[in-house]
Amino acid sequence: MEFNAHERIVLASASPRRKQLLESIGIPFSVEPAVNDEPPVERFGSPLEYVEECARQKAQEVAQKHPDAAVVGSDTAVVAGGEVLLKPRSKEQAVRSLQKLSGTTHQVITAVSIMHGEKDLSFTETTDVTFFDLKEEWIDAYTNTEDPYDKAGAYGIQTASMLFVKEIKGDYNTVVGLPIARLTHTLSDAGIISLKGERGDDR
Repeated sequence: MEFNAHERIVLASASPRRKQLLESIGIPFSVEPAVNDEPPVERFGSPLEYVEECARQKAQEVAQKHPDAAVVGSDTAVVAGGEVLLKPRSKEQAVRSLQKLSGTTHQVITAVSIMHGEKDLSFTETTDVTFFDLKEEWIDAYTNTEDPYDKAGAYGIQTASMLFVKEIKGDYNTVVGLPIARLTHTLSDAGIISLKGERGDDR
């Protein structure tokens, strides 16, 4: 499948995983990551509010530079027992996060904010992820790699830590960081993209 873009699309994210997902469906786009710091999680009343605001801020920041484009901002939060597990800054934080997730079910929330002129096409997706009981040796070996340290919750479902995952309920790509199916439908419904040949004049 290939799509035509009827507006310029800008991905406001430095995440290579989000870029790969958008590339995988053939939508033409450019990348311009937002550079402002994310707000402190303590400021928000719920994890959902936090992740929605992070996505909105990214999209708004880049949309100010590209007012004629459709700007896509996204943010992902791992939530365990009501606590948002951020990207770990140390091995100790990574170990703590994985110990908290071990043998339990947690939620991964990805918020997507699409700024298109005056339109704000925002949505969120939530996926439940259940971990096996993790051996301390496995946690130690994994946190000795570089993999956990750019990922919310200290793991990536598409990397070696996929071995921790017993079950998921919901969209796999929400856990990766971009619910690409819903994003594609949202862009299509808004007329920002169309399947090649769908309109009859763009084969």
